[in-house]
Amino acid sequence: MIKESETIELKKSLSQLREGIISLGAMLNKSNYGEVYFGINDDGRVTGLMIGKKTIADVTHEIHNNLKPLPIKLTINPVSCEGKDIIKVIAEGNDTPYASYGRYYVRVNDADILMQSQELQHYFENKENDYSKWERKETSYTVDDINEDLLLDCIRMANDKGRLNYVYRNATEALSKLELLTENGYLNNAGLYLFGKNKPLTIKEANYPTDNRTEFGEIKEYKGNIIECIQEATSYIQNHISYRSVIQGYQREEIPEIPIRAIREIIVNSFAHCSYAAVNGDYNQYIVYKSTIRVYNPGSIIKNIDPIKFAAGYIGSKIRNPIIANVLYKYGYIDAFGTGFDRTFTLCAQNNIGYRYQNDEFGFTFIFERNVNFLNDKINDKINDKINELDQEIIKIIKENKYVTIPQIAERTNKSQPTISRHMNMLVKNSIIKRIGSRKNGYWEYLS
Repeated sequence: MIKESETIELKKSLSQLREGIISLGAMLNKSNYGEVYFGINDDGRVTGLMIGKKTIADVTHEIHNNLKPLPIKLTINPVSCEGKDIIKVIAEGNDTPYASYGRYYVRVNDADILMQSQELQHYFENKENDYSKWERKETSYTVDDINEDLLLDCIRMANDKGRLNYVYRNATEALSKLELLTENGYLNNAGLYLFGKNKPLTIKEANYPTDNRTEFGEIKEYKGNIIECIQEATSYIQNHISYRSVIQGYQREEIPEIPIRAIREIIVNSFAHCSYAAVNGDYNQYIVYKSTIRVYNPGSIIKNIDPIKFAAGYIGSKIRNPIIANVLYKYGYIDAFGTGFDRTFTLCAQNNIGYRYQNDEFGFTFIFERNVNFLNDKINDKINDKINELDQEIIKIIKENKYVTIPQIAERTNKSQPTISRHMNMLVKNSIIKRIGSRKNGYWEYLS
């Protein structure tokens, strides 16, 4: 007979799923391991469950949404016990503290006790000490597993900016100089995540037409290393914000609604301060809404320190991932340590951009307020403006081949993909062209 203990919890039915997830988090915090059985009474008597086609999926979804961070190992399986169907959940993980439905519990005998603030602080302090250990932890990957072109580009940029004085000879030497190799010649986690070509990191991107996720929007996942993900996230937001065209002398200049430098500062910050050790089941996210742009990374600002204090210089910047941050600094993504928030706040103030941020035990979210007046002005300016030469060239290409892609247009016009995307977005908004069908299988239609 199965009995409840510090690592075993019994639940009669799935109506107690919430309580079961609380027990799971409490056991992980106490023992780094826990088992929950659904379909067994707390006295050990097997009652059984009716398990349908979606039952396991629903349980999985509930755990994934309400147990943070997600355990390293999590199995949810239907099993037979005394001839009856039950569900057995096993979780393993040492990334304490674990939160269930936003609260922290610890297992005492067979009971789940809400953690006191002092006890919880102890968990977080221990967690902070583990971040740099994660960066230096040896992987099974070697020098052959990196994107050497990115590494070369990093060395070149670092030399050009005067942040490194090194002549590139080979990848092994360069990685060692950047502290990205272990004594055994393997990549450490920092090296793998920065330059690995096996796409070690996943980010989520989304664009919604309203201010919530109830209406259908564009949702995508992108896999790559940190450098690739920084470039992708920056490009994604650039392609989904609005631009106003102004004439400077004989040159036409496109002014973004939010300064690109401010956006890039926050994106880079989201990778420099991300808690990669706790990223299981969570992702860096870059979401464009009608009224806001949100940048999220797992892992709160250390000790919940307000970014305003960093910007004002009241306290020094404590970096969660010093090796990764140092490489990003040499690459030129970081101008100076501890100045990113200050620069972002200044740029926002200069351009009348509202902003706010949210910091909790799960992660940090920076929110840019979109300028509605800017959008309206931009649209009116575009409607009254003549189609420029690039617009005319895009229209010509679409007339020739309605299935043409943005990369193909960029190649033919010798322009960047973000530039082509912005022009095509405006042509769509002004009802000059229209997209028919999906992004993958659809085509372009010229309307006037």
